[in-house]
Amino acid sequence: MPNPLLGRVAPEALPDDLRALREASIDVAGDGVRLEVFGHHPALYRWYQANFYGALFDNAGGDMVVDRKWKELVRLKLSLTNGCFVCNAHNVPAALATGWSQAQIDAMGDASSPLFGAQEQAVLALSELFVIRNADPLLTPALYARLAVHFSDAEILELGFFATIVSGWTKLVFAYDLITRECAIDSPERTASPTATHAA
Repeated sequence: MPNPLLGRVAPEALPDDLRALREASIDVAGDGVRLEVFGHHPALYRWYQANFYGALFDNAGGDMVVDRKWKELVRLKLSLTNGCFVCNAHNVPAALATGWSQAQIDAMGDASSPLFGAQEQAVLALSELFVIRNADPLLTPALYARLAVHFSDAEILELGFFATIVSGWTKLVFAYDLITRECAIDSPERTASPTATHAA
């Protein structure tokens, strides 16, 4: 369980929307600490919900160009590789509901797995550029060529922008110890698959 240095607002003192999000997070992942800390600055969390999830992920304004299916893949690849337990507790069931199979989710540590087609492999390889541990990312001509078969430049830009926010958010909640972590999907210390951990 996280133990942040930043203060935690008592649940009963949280605004109604943050209190509801906290309770939902505890129901899914057993951890609502980040909502207690963001109780000091609710506008920041509301911005994240409205702009990352509403405008970018859900395309509430209708002006995004990438299908949600691909954002779901990027989000899950990053949360599994970054090792965010709370994120994965939400993202694994969401990916299953979107149509990604249990076998595909459990294979996301291998961007070249034959369980994925060429377009999916290209998106997974792009996602690798944005994992927290990648200190020197670069879109190579070879990867760009693989992506360009399936996506426009606008779509490739949106995928990268989306991935940046996913891992940037994760870095924030890790740095401030606001969220429960777990082993990365490709860690030798991991003892259970993502679906065994989060989709039971």
